[in-house]
Amino acid sequence: MKKVKLGFVGAGFNGQIGFLENFSKNKNCIILGLAEYRRKLRRKVCKKYNILNQYNSHRDLEKDIKEYDGIVIVTKRNMMPAITYNFLKLGKPILTEKPMAMCTVQANKLLKRSQKYQTQYKVGYNKTYDEGIIKAKQAFDKIIKNKSLGKIVLMRSHRLSGSGYDNKNFYFKTSEKNFLNKPSWPSKPRWLPGKFSKSYEKYLNLYCHNISLLRYFTNEIPKVEKAILSDDKMSIVNLKYKKFNAILETGFFTKHGWDETLEIYFEFGSILIKIPPQHHKNKSASFIINKSLKGSIYKFKSKKSWSFKNQCDAFVNDIKNKKIKINKANDSAKDIELVEKIWKNFLNS
Repeated sequence: MKKVKLGFVGAGFNGQIGFLENFSKNKNCIILGLAEYRRKLRRKVCKKYNILNQYNSHRDLEKDIKEYDGIVIVTKRNMMPAITYNFLKLGKPILTEKPMAMCTVQANKLLKRSQKYQTQYKVGYNKTYDEGIIKAKQAFDKIIKNKSLGKIVLMRSHRLSGSGYDNKNFYFKTSEKNFLNKPSWPSKPRWLPGKFSKSYEKYLNLYCHNISLLRYFTNEIPKVEKAILSDDKMSIVNLKYKKFNAILETGFFTKHGWDETLEIYFEFGSILIKIPPQHHKNKSASFIINKSLKGSIYKFKSKKSWSFKNQCDAFVNDIKNKKIKINKANDSAKDIELVEKIWKNFLNS
């Protein structure tokens, strides 16, 4: 069977660890080209992964677009949507890191572009490819269908970020400075005061994962009841769904440890999902189903599996099947819209 030929833009830490390494292990694809401004870094990465075509700029890769079946873009956050905008007109399936853009206006601009040129467009929410989360979602859907635990009374997404990186992960680093900063789009919405720029960017980048998982389980966009945001204390957001309420708790206190859970409380039980840092290889989420009426507990512990690897494999299949199953760009745009509503609620209060 013919292998899928991929072109890459960006070879930084996440580009190497989360994407290049995992695509290189997929026997159904070949990494044919890499665009990376840092020459020494580009050469090292291309040598390791046997990448034939080397480009100094994404624009050079664009000229050879007919050679490729799909494009993966993992660059600086302010550059990624601008570069994606250029590639969308070329009609090749695209996978970018999250978030797809820095505000709703940008996201809608990208969506219109993808629709105009009928380009398949996927955003890298890798946690939805976590084996434990997939199994938990299947169990959740069954509970909802059978009404075995009654109605949902509360959902709670909790994340205390620490060091989500595994020291065992090897990637190439050089002394080269990455001064490249064009093309780029603004890193915040126009309405946001400048003093909140870094806080907003950090919140969007880190916690869009939590918001994505809430949407993944509920298939619903909630209303924002109250948002209390802070850089040095726990941020708490109260969300209102049609039939229940939810709490989003987020913070970043230490470089050590990691505490992330998604809890779903029903009338007669609960599901507790414990989520590992996504850059830890071969670690998946585990979960517990507590059936309080029956006094029984079900525990699920997944086999060794890595969400980043599963995500890369899925994109190759998406290209071959000419259809994106999950993490479509239009869903990512909904997540960004909710982040903006959270920040507007915070500013107005």
